[in-house]
Amino acid sequence: MEKILCFLFLTVGLLACNPDKERKVNSAEAKFTTSDASELFFKNVRQGYYDKETMDAAKLNIYRIKERNQDGNQPIINLAIVINWRYDEAYVLTEPNAYLQQQDTLTIFWQDTVQQKQGIYEYLPGSKEMHYQFASHIYNSLQDKHQLYTESPEGEQVPFLARRAEREAFRKTMMDYYRLVDLY
Repeated sequence: MEKILCFLFLTVGLLACNPDKERKVNSAEAKFTTSDASELFFKNVRQGYYDKETMDAAKLNIYRIKERNQDGNQPIINLAIVINWRYDEAYVLTEPNAYLQQQDTLTIFWQDTVQQKQGIYEYLPGSKEMHYQFASHIYNSLQDKHQLYTESPEGEQVPFLARRAEREAFRKTMMDYYRLVDLY
C-alpha cells in the first residue's frame, strides 16, 4: 500500500511540474501589466534561462532566452521580454535577424496540412500591441503545428522556425511572457 501511495504522489508531482505545452492563448487579449507574484516567479525560476540586459536610465530589464538561434543566414525571429519595473509592465518584442531585416513588411505564411488551411501573418514594426499580436499569432501557429514560411529576397519560399530548437525557444519565451502578465 505504501508503494502505491508513493508511486501515486511521484506521478502527480511529475505531472504538476510539466505545464501544458499545447495550450493556446487568445491573441486578441493583449495585456502588459504584471503582478508581484508573476515577477517573483520569473526572477526566481525563469530568469536563469535568459541573457539579461539592463537599461538603468529607462528602468528596463531586457531578457533574451539563451538557447535562441543567432544565425543570420536563415529567417529567424527572436523574442525579447522587456520588464518595465517602474510601471509593473512587461512587453514582448520581436527581433528579426539580419536575414529578415531587409524586408519592409515581414510576411509569414502558415499552412495547416491536416485541415488543409493556410494564411498569412504580416508585421510592420510598431507599437507594443503590434509586437504582441504578431508574436501571439506565431505562437498559436506553433501550437497548432502549422508549417511556417517566409520569402527570401529572391522571392522563394523559405521555411521559418523549421527546427525544433528554434520553435522551442520561441514557445518558451512566449510562455514565460504569458505567465509574467498572468495570461497563462
